[in-house]
Amino acid sequence: MSDENTSPRVNSAFLPKFVGRMVRVPCKVLTTTDTAVTVQSTDGGEISITFAGDSGITSTFVEIIGKVVDEQTVKKFAVINHKVDLDMQSMDGLIRLWHDPRFFDTVFS
Repeated sequence: MSDENTSPRVNSAFLPKFVGRMVRVPCKVLTTTDTAVTVQSTDGGEISITFAGDSGITSTFVEIIGKVVDEQTVKKFAVINHKVDLDMQSMDGLIRLWHDPRFFDTVFS
C-alpha cells in the first residue's frame, strides 16, 4: 500500500482499508456535538469525526485530515474549511480514480 507519510483522500467505502493511517476526507458536515461531528462523505456514506477541544469547523463543506480509528470513525488532526460548496459527485469520481489499482501506487508512492 502507500507510503506511511501520505494522507490519501478517501470516501466512506475506502475508509476500512486505512485503519490506523492518516487520510483526508472531503465531506459535508451533517451534525455536531461537543466531541464529534457526523459528516457525509463524497460517496454519500456517513463518517464520525472525533476531536478534542474546538472542532475548528466553520463551514458546511470541509476536508478532515485525521487518523482512521475504525471503519466508520476518524480522529481529527486538522480541518480545511471550504468557502464554497464542494462538488461531492466530482470529488468522489476523483477519489475512485486515485484508488484505481492502475494509478494508486503511482500517485501515492
